[in-house]
Amino acid sequence: MIINEITEQNIEGFIDPVPALYLNEIKREYVRGLSGEDDGTKELKAAVIFELKNAEEDAPLEAEILWFFASDAHSGAELLRSLGNFTGAGLNVPGGEGISRVFFELPSLGNAEEEAFALAGYSLERKESRDVLVSVEDLSFLSFFKNKPPEYVKPLSEITSRQFKAAVMSSVFHGRYGLLEDLPFLPITWFDPDISCCVLTDERVNAMLLVSGRGTEGFRVELLFALQPDANIHLLNMITYSVRAAVNIGRPGDKVLLRRHNKASCDLVKKLFPGKKGETAVQGKSFSIKNSQEALPF
Repeated sequence: MIINEITEQNIEGFIDPVPALYLNEIKREYVRGLSGEDDGTKELKAAVIFELKNAEEDAPLEAEILWFFASDAHSGAELLRSLGNFTGAGLNVPGGEGISRVFFELPSLGNAEEEAFALAGYSLERKESRDVLVSVEDLSFLSFFKNKPPEYVKPLSEITSRQFKAAVMSSVFHGRYGLLEDLPFLPITWFDPDISCCVLTDERVNAMLLVSGRGTEGFRVELLFALQPDANIHLLNMITYSVRAAVNIGRPGDKVLLRRHNKASCDLVKKLFPGKKGETAVQGKSFSIKNSQEALPF
């Protein structure tokens, strides 16, 4: 099987198997893709889209699989094993150590994909997802929905790219990346301009709530950041603004994804939607690429 990288230059050749959302993700700084084609027929046998983790850190390079396809288990397993040859510079390109370990959470797996993970040495389990999905209609029932946020809370569409970049660098300086390790590289246009918002005082952004549109998957909250001393007030006002904007702009059935990626986000989801659970998902991890024994995120 011939294994190649999926890049911005060749993504048009993968429009059929790869969902549009993940093809668009290839444009991001740390998102990569690999494809496996039959040696003779050139038929696509397997493909994977993944995000590099710790790419800028003094730590082993890791990867989170975002999407995976296999026409048969053996082709899929071969492609998964090739992740160990992927460095920060690319597939089989000198530039540091290869990916040491891989993890993922996916809504479901087909038979071929599940067998491929097993053959490649992954452990799999089905458990509650880290993600909680709520509808725009659910948001309208929140107790603070009718509160009008103060005038200093502005949609992202009303600030400049320079103000946005300064706010991003402040967030990064304080170690707040949200769900985005590549936050410093993302332009303001990557986020929904009307549902995302910020606190603007004296022409300076002191807090931000960033939301991305994800096509048919609805919206995802990417970052919630505010500076002291009024951080809690700013956070509540921004949440109120974004909830009202989502209800006014979206359809009642549109989904909003809330990822419980740390204690603060877990506590927030629990407070906003007590008793709300995530759907059952498939979580997997592999220690076999570099024989790592360290704990993974799941």
